[in-house]
Parts: sequence; structure tokens; C-alpha cells
Amino acid sequence: MKLEHEVVQDLYPLYIENDLTSSVKTAIDEHLMECEACRKFYETGEKTVHITEMEEPTVSKSLDEKIILKMKLNRLRLISVVLAGILFSMVFTDYINKREQLFMATDGYYDALQLMDRMDDMVKNKEQISLQPIEMEISRFLEYNIMLKDNLNFIEEYQKKSTEFSLSLNTQRLNAMLEVMKIRYNLGRWSETDESAFHALKDYFQNHRQDFIEDYEKTHHGYSSYLHILDVKKMDKFYENVNLLSYSYTRFHKMPDRIQPMRESELKNRIADALVIDRDEIELEKESPVNAMYVYHFENRNGFGGDIDAVTGQITNYVGDTGPLTNGPIMDQEEAEKKARFYLEKIYGKDINLEVVSLGFNFNSSANDSRYKVYSFKAVPKVQGYSLYTPFETETYFNLNARNGELESFDHNRHVPSFEQLNQVHFPAASDITGDKQAVMIYSALTGNFELVFMEPDLENFEEGKFISAKTGLEEKIYFEF
Repeated sequence: MKLEHEVVQDLYPLYIENDLTSSVKTAIDEHLMECEACRKFYETGEKTVHITEMEEPTVSKSLDEKIILKMKLNRLRLISVVLAGILFSMVFTDYINKREQLFMATDGYYDALQLMDRMDDMVKNKEQISLQPIEMEISRFLEYNIMLKDNLNFIEEYQKKSTEFSLSLNTQRLNAMLEVMKIRYNLGRWSETDESAFHALKDYFQNHRQDFIEDYEKTHHGYSSYLHILDVKKMDKFYENVNLLSYSYTRFHKMPDRIQPMRESELKNRIADALVIDRDEIELEKESPVNAMYVYHFENRNGFGGDIDAVTGQITNYVGDTGPLTNGPIMDQEEAEKKARFYLEKIYGKDINLEVVSLGFNFNSSANDSRYKVYSFKAVPKVQGYSLYTPFETETYFNLNARNGELESFDHNRHVPSFEQLNQVHFPAASDITGDKQAVMIYSALTGNFELVFMEPDLENFEEGKFISAKTGLEEKIYFEF
């Protein structure tokens, strides 16, 4: 490769930086051996040859492209460094901002924990009528809980994903627990279970506040605070304790250690017996306790299934495969009701008295295919002639394929854990109607059992005075599933 004087001198900076390809460098070395002017220039850095006196240089096209490419690569390197710096600055700034938000959240979180000591004054004080102040504190605690979780760093977030409750608190159930305690205390129905649950709840909040002091202090300790990692796993133990306590107390009026969930083998046996499914086909998967405490989802090998409560053993919902749609003949109503009673006995047992109420065809269904025909029913439990009342039309519904009589779907009343104890209930004698009040059976939030009450029909489901116990004449409260 033969190079001209001007090209050799223009390549001097790249030659010095050793940024030339070996072929170009060799060509320059060969030129310098023959050209004294260029050699002196490379030795001194000063030009001794006037460009005007030289011949017009001719640069090969390939060399020109290589030089341009080299310059572009250098420019890209510079841009990459600048962009990396900008990106790092953005990530660092975002991290700093989130940590500062976290510090603010720990302030409010710790303060809310301190104010939860007001539970004594709210619950065990008959002069304190409303629980609104403590409910506001719980709501405030939840706000800071959300703020805290939204600003965890990637290490804390990773730890949170491995926890069971993900720092989540069922505040609706906690408020319901405090409300039940308040009613029971005011009505003189306070029991050993109430006292144990109340002290356990107080201890959980006080211990959590004590444990959180270290995190609180380390997030208020100058620059080192930005590097502090919250002990998320330790924090989640508090949420586990409170959620389990509020669940067992409000649902069964028991302490958590009195709740014994069934083994998976027992659950599979119940599902197989109730729904006539091959036990070996059943797959169980435990739901997250944040969304559903002690609930398992089950499926058969065809992907049909539902949910079962591991504490009561109650199948809560089911969707089955009844075969393809056809235009075959529809079974008569009497035969359908026999099938309905067969499935109810399989699911609930023969000892429970359930009134089967026909709802006609395709109740609450929006199927567009005219071949879709199901008999719809609801099951209403009865004890000594009294019907079970539940709010918001949440009865037990089920559908049978109108052509082959197979169970297509089933939904257990979600506000009643199970009907299993109904056959053991004995109510005091009461007239069905007293004035404008009707005698009905409810699942009580105050006792965690079935109770006979006089119901005021004009009041809303959640208003005070809706239910009066037929046994004690005191206020009763219906249970709501949260």
C-alpha cells in the first residue's frame, strides 16, 4: 500500500495512539523509511514539507472508510459512557427518593403502632359508644403499610416475595373482630376466649412496635440510613399472627391454636366422595392466605374443579364437565329434583335438612347457545322448621345439566363456614313471627355458631338492632366473610 505525504502526516495522531490497523501502520513505516521529511515530522511533530509543494494526495477509498468507521466507533464509545452515566444517575436518584419515602413511611408506621394502644379505651369502655377512632387508626396504619411496601428496595422486595402474608393485613376482618369484642363486652358476654384474643392482639401490636424500633432508628441515622435493609421476614410474622387471630376469632370464636386444618389426603377423600371423582385424579394447590385463609384449589385431570376449605372440609365451589352441548331430551322437574337431593346429600351428608328451591332454567346465566339448558336450584338449610337467613342473596346455588342430570356447578353460601354442625343445633321454642319480626336462623359473628333470632325485616343487613337473640333477648350480629 503506497501512501502520500499528506496522508502520512494526517495519520500521525492515530499512529502515535496506536489506533491504526496493522496494514496501515506497516504502510506508514515503509513510507517513513523512504521519506526524510515525513520521518522528521514524526520525530519532531513539526511539518517541514509544504502541502502546496507536494503532489495532490490521493487517498484510497477503503482507507478513508476505515478512518471514518474508527471515528464513529470512538464517538459511540463516548456516547455510551455518557448514557451510562445518565442512567446511573437516574437509578441512583430514584433509589434515594424511594428511600426517603420509606423513611417517611416508617415515621407514620411507627406512630400508628403506638396509637394502637387505644384499643383498651375503645373496646373495654362501655361509655365509649363508637369504635370509629380505632378504625381510623387502623386505616391510617394501612396507609403507611402500603406506602412502606411501595418503597421497598429490590432486596426487601425479594424477601417479601418469600414471605407467606407479604406484609398484608386484612383490616376489614380486624375491624370486625374489634366490633364483635365491643358488642360482647357491652352486653356482658365477655368470655375467657374474648380475654385471650384481646390480650393476644394487644401483645402482637406492642411486640411489633418494639421489634420495629431498630428499623425505625436505623432509617433515621444519617447517610447510613440509605443502606439499611428492613427485616421484612421478621415483620411478616406480625401480619401472620394478626391475620390468623382475626380469622379464627371472627369465624369460629376460637383462638388460632384451636383451629386444626385437615390434611391433604383427607381433603382429597372428601372431594372424591362428594363429587364422585377418582381420588387419584385430584390435584390440590394451596391458595395464598392473603386472599383465602386455609383454602385449597382442586382440579381433576381435565382441568375441572373448585375450592375446598381445609378447616371445615366444606367444598365452597365447583365447576364440572357435563359433556358437550346437545339437543337431546330434557329430564322432567321431578327427576331433576331427585338428582339435586342426591348431590346435596353427597356434599353435605344425609343428616342435614336442606330445602331444595327450584329457580327454573339457566338462573343467572347468560349463555347464548340455545342448547345450553341447566336446572337451577338453591338449597336452604332448615332446623326445627326455621330457615337459615343470609344477607345479600348469598344462598347456596347449584346447576344440573337438564339433559343428563350431572352437576355442572355449585356455590356454597360464603357467609356460612359449613352446614356440618346444623344437625347438632337445638333452638328454644319460639313463634315464627313476633309482631313484625320473623324467627330465623343465622350464623352468628358473636358466637361462631348458629343462633335463632327475631329479625327486623325493615332494617338493612348491617344495621344495629336487626337481630335479637330468641334465647337471651340480646342483640345478635350476623357473620360476614371478608
